[in-house]
Amino acid sequence: MKKKTPSDDEIKNYSHKKMTLPLMEHASEEMKEPVWKLVKKLASYARVPGAMSDFKKMAVFAEDDAIVDVVLDTLQDMKYPFKNTDFIPDIMGYYYSIALISQSMHRREETIKLFNELVDYAISIKSNSALPLARNMDVLSKEYPDLSDLFEKAKTIYRFDAIDSIKERVPIQVNKLYHDYTNADKIEAEYINVENPEDGKVFVEVDENGYVVRIVEKGKNIYTKIFKHYSYDMINYAIVRDVLLRKHMEEMRINDIADARVVEATRTDLKKLYSDIEISVNNKEFAYILDGHEKFNNTDLPKDVQDFLEEIYNDEDLKDAFFDCDIEIYDEAWVKDLEEDDSWFEDLMGSGESSYKNIKPFARDGLGGLWVVLDDEMIGYIGTEGECGIIARNINEFMNIVAVQRGYIDDFCNADILKSVDAFIEEYEEPRDSDYNREFNRFIKKHGFTKDLKKIYEYIIKGVTIKPFFQVVATDDEYEDSYSILGSDDGQEALESLIEMLE
Repeated sequence: MKKKTPSDDEIKNYSHKKMTLPLMEHASEEMKEPVWKLVKKLASYARVPGAMSDFKKMAVFAEDDAIVDVVLDTLQDMKYPFKNTDFIPDIMGYYYSIALISQSMHRREETIKLFNELVDYAISIKSNSALPLARNMDVLSKEYPDLSDLFEKAKTIYRFDAIDSIKERVPIQVNKLYHDYTNADKIEAEYINVENPEDGKVFVEVDENGYVVRIVEKGKNIYTKIFKHYSYDMINYAIVRDVLLRKHMEEMRINDIADARVVEATRTDLKKLYSDIEISVNNKEFAYILDGHEKFNNTDLPKDVQDFLEEIYNDEDLKDAFFDCDIEIYDEAWVKDLEEDDSWFEDLMGSGESSYKNIKPFARDGLGGLWVVLDDEMIGYIGTEGECGIIARNINEFMNIVAVQRGYIDDFCNADILKSVDAFIEEYEEPRDSDYNREFNRFIKKHGFTKDLKKIYEYIIKGVTIKPFFQVVATDDEYEDSYSILGSDDGQEALESLIEMLE
């Protein structure tokens, strides 16, 4: 078969992905074809690698020393992109390239040297876009021990990102009500990693592993709870509330945090910043409660969906397990906000008409895509790149699929994997590498879910191929019709082709 070297026009079509041109420029004529295959693969990813299964997508490329040469040379020349906003549109391609060279022993000393330089630089500028760099070292150090020391150093990125979140967001909220009342330095000094916290005051310890929220009375903890780094909203609310309480206590010259006048003034302020449901979730008559049991019965979601959300949200380990699959479960207030303001649909899909009218979001992914219930039964997905589709016939089958598959849903949204039950089993016969096997196995046992891959394949096929397809037809010339979730931008052709293969 004749080699296919990409034309200038083909390369130009991928130039919006900022890894394309640097990689192709570093490729010799002999290497242009294999590097072009890599470029197209990088362009297909919608998020940075997170789970081991994501990083393993680069393993086959890492076996080719010549490709490693091209990628390593490109990254060495590119070096520090973390503050270059023009680079952000292809942050996925950049970190998948990092994942690629991480899994090769070719020119290993140069790779480790580059990683040390990148981690040191990211720490020095406190780069928010460098979090996937730490995640890369975290996940792959299990198989590549020489990345362990890098991860220990890179963990600092987790810590300063968490601190920066509090320092940036809390003043924004408070200063909406009281201009220039507080600032980032003051919040850090009074609330973050405080050595001798004031009695009755909220303070937050932040390290590489997460947050610890405490309240102290007479040197003893009267409240302690651990939160993961992604619990930004809840942590920020806790500090905002405390700042407002202290402000009103000082102005009223009242030393009792539970005084009715202080409580009422603070309640009035909070209602200007948060919904009633958000407030009720986080405090009850201003007795400090963050670990109350969350329910979803005030939403319009079907009862079975409410029940699953309640179970997952109130189990931190299970919630982390779903988060690891890029399914983020938030509180009832978040669901209610989307129910009351449906502008999210146009934000994601532009101006268009959906083939389903009853669409209810219940979770999101890391890029802002939404998991939704269609017609109070089917489970669909709306992405940020113009894709949407149905994943499962109902919430039970959706949860069963996730609990067994244990990775990103788009891992199996591929016609080559779904073309036959044999192809699917070949891809998934080896158990998924997950840090949450225990949690998922417990979840499967509790609900009587199946682990039979043939049955899982049946669930997926019967969901993905439901007609009418879930699609959005553009009603404005500035927009295009949505395309299927099978990883192609050709409308519904990929899905229709799959159905033809299955017939």
